[in-house]
Amino acid sequence: MHLLLNVIKKVINKHFMAINRYTLMLLVSGYVMLSWIGLVLAKESDLTESMASFTYYIVTTSSTVGYGDLSPTTAYGQLFAALFIIPCGVSLFALLIGKIAVFFTDFWRANRRGKQKLNLENHIIVIGINSSRTPHLLEMLKREEQGRREVVVVSCEYDESPFDTDVHFVRVNSFTDAIEMERASLSTASAVIVDTDLDDATLTISLFIAEQNSDAHLVAHFDDSIKRNLLHKYCPNSECISSLSTELVAKSVIDKGSSFIHSELVSAHKGQTQYSIEVPLHIDDITLESIYYTFKKHHEAIIIAVRQRNKTCEINPSLTTILTAGDIVYYIADERIVDLTW
Repeated sequence: MHLLLNVIKKVINKHFMAINRYTLMLLVSGYVMLSWIGLVLAKESDLTESMASFTYYIVTTSSTVGYGDLSPTTAYGQLFAALFIIPCGVSLFALLIGKIAVFFTDFWRANRRGKQKLNLENHIIVIGINSSRTPHLLEMLKREEQGRREVVVVSCEYDESPFDTDVHFVRVNSFTDAIEMERASLSTASAVIVDTDLDDATLTISLFIAEQNSDAHLVAHFDDSIKRNLLHKYCPNSECISSLSTELVAKSVIDKGSSFIHSELVSAHKGQTQYSIEVPLHIDDITLESIYYTFKKHHEAIIIAVRQRNKTCEINPSLTTILTAGDIVYYIADERIVDLTW
């Protein structure tokens, strides 16, 4: 019995599983055509008088549902159904369902293993997975974006996505391979976050990203301030983030509660959170004073900084600061302001 099962398994793997979709379509088409011809020759007019009746009979018979409301009435028709329609139909139906199940299973596994090629635009790419930082980062991004931009995580180490299905996953052999990285639609991404465990790798990848997509907002995490400054020197538009834990410890000793204030400012879950808004292109030059009171009165927001074009960010700017179209205003509020009247 064991030997017989092995023989059957080998035959199935060799012949049936090797059938491609084109061969399967040809077999199904041939089966339907021969069934129609056989029933016509057997004078089964009730089964062939309309395409709807014939299709209904073939599907219910092949799927073994067999309601019995349509069945052959002639001797030749019953014999033809018993020797051809039923055995061939059941075999092809099982093969078709199996192929469909394999297709969707392979599609799901390919997505979980990051082997697919994405076709996205205006999305966020996170390069590198840090077990302590990345899950929290993704939660903050999903809350902030609220579906506006999709998130793609790219990894060299993980063979399968460790995250929920609402985060795309792409597995690559190298972060600096242009062909592989394009599977994450790198050229059309609006923002790229580089967060690896090694600063040398972060610097190399960041320079590569800046070359491949200079329009994307590049954010890189560094522990070494030298490499952080080096990237900012060659990529002035990049945003280099470093750990502020040491600075926060010293600040908390001098000004009690500073660490709590900092955590609340960057929190995306509760409390006063920092946001930014760009001065619209249709706005003429205005002073910061003209909108400062509006922010507080109508939105309970406090302006804390301004980044003017081609200038560094100014913390606690003067009320006489002139704002022009394209400048960035940073503020603290409970929620992001989306209906600001300038």
